[in-house]
Amino acid sequence: MRRVYQIICHIIAACVVIQAAVIAWSTFVILNATGEGPAVSEDNVPVGFLVHSVVGQMVIPVLALALLVVALIARAGIMWSVWLLVAVLVQVFLGYSSFELPGLGLIHGINAFVVLGLAEIGARAVGSGAKTAVPAQTSATQAARDDSV
Repeated sequence: MRRVYQIICHIIAACVVIQAAVIAWSTFVILNATGEGPAVSEDNVPVGFLVHSVVGQMVIPVLALALLVVALIARAGIMWSVWLLVAVLVQVFLGYSSFELPGLGLIHGINAFVVLGLAEIGARAVGSGAKTAVPAQTSATQAARDDSV
């Protein structure tokens, strides 16, 4: 289950990278089209905006919820998954709120890095926990154990 946790974390991080790429692509599509008349209309929405919306409003939140379920089952990385879910919920809220208060878009962009960082740090934390070795017993500990038997 720890490996599943790590995979979900990496997928979330990849989704954040996709989010950044498609929103940048869409911005340049609009900038390129500004000399040709209206850049965006209901009939001419850059596909990157649609991908950004679907991945941000549906895919990442579902993955964050799935990560929490996996964390609870595996009993590993629970706090990382909770923090990541909170960051994702804040991200969705900021995305919706930025239409009314465009300045929040700056925080939306910064919080994307928080989501990315939490996903990758969580994956690393759970991965390092899975490889924790049992410390070797010293001869004194072994001798004390033999004396008590």
